[in-house]
Amino acid sequence: MIQYYQNDKGTFAREICWLGIVLRRAEIVPLEEKRMIEERLAIFDDLMEKDPKMMRIRAEIEARGEARGEAKGEVKGARMMVLAFVQMRFPALLDQTRKKVKRVTTADELKQLFQQLINAADEDAARSLLT
Repeated sequence: MIQYYQNDKGTFAREICWLGIVLRRAEIVPLEEKRMIEERLAIFDDLMEKDPKMMRIRAEIEARGEARGEAKGEVKGARMMVLAFVQMRFPALLDQTRKKVKRVTTADELKQLFQQLINAADEDAARSLLT
């Protein structure tokens, strides 16, 4: 395999990666042989790490993770904003508000709720927004 792919390290790295995946899923290969083969495949880890395709895949995965983390942080901040406002203006509705904000999953919905609560004329109007 090394001789066959000697001029194409990227393809060689991907083939080694696939070989490792197939090996880990194979049930017919005895465990001790799997360990021995995986030790030999580990030699090529650096080659796989530097493969442009593998680097692109890793970057895409990291970007998606960061985006999810940012979205979760935005939702958490919006929840805290709604709760702080209700605690100041309508403290009797705090428990009901906690339940409502747990059900809301997007920051936009929470911001909209916040705007509606700001415009609520009284506690009864706020209560109707929380049901």
